[in-house]
Amino acid sequence: MASFSKLRELHIANALRLAQEDLDAARTLIAAGNRFGAYHLQQCGEKLLLALLTAEDLHVERKDAHRLDVLLDRLPDANPFRQRFRPLTVLTVFATTYRYPNDGGRIPPMPERAQTTGWADELGRLLDDAVRHFGVDLRASDREPAARAHPPRSGG
Repeated sequence: MASFSKLRELHIANALRLAQEDLDAARTLIAAGNRFGAYHLQQCGEKLLLALLTAEDLHVERKDAHRLDVLLDRLPDANPFRQRFRPLTVLTVFATTYRYPNDGGRIPPMPERAQTTGWADELGRLLDDAVRHFGVDLRASDREPAARAHPPRSGG
């Protein structure tokens, strides 16, 4: 049986691998003009935050899993991702925005492509930094853990 530490490292690595797949899907869908690109941006952010919270040894309740603002608020101030991620909490709404027509039978409008592209670029930078910090090979097997599980800290 894997040790708790190795299990945490595996969770971090695989959350980041899934975040990268969501980011790739988002970019593809955004380029095609498909509204579900925004959903995959939210999912990328959620998985990135879950990896960061796992490193902090913080459990996330299922009811809060899609709430990027709630997840982000759980990160300690010393975690440099906290401030960098703050502008991306607007993505929370896209966890459910396009699942069904609204009460008036309409589908909410898509965000502007430039906006979604900007969000994707910022998520990509954050994800790259997290991958580097934790020492994750995104192309490796889902059995390959992160090299490190310690949480990032400002100035270090």
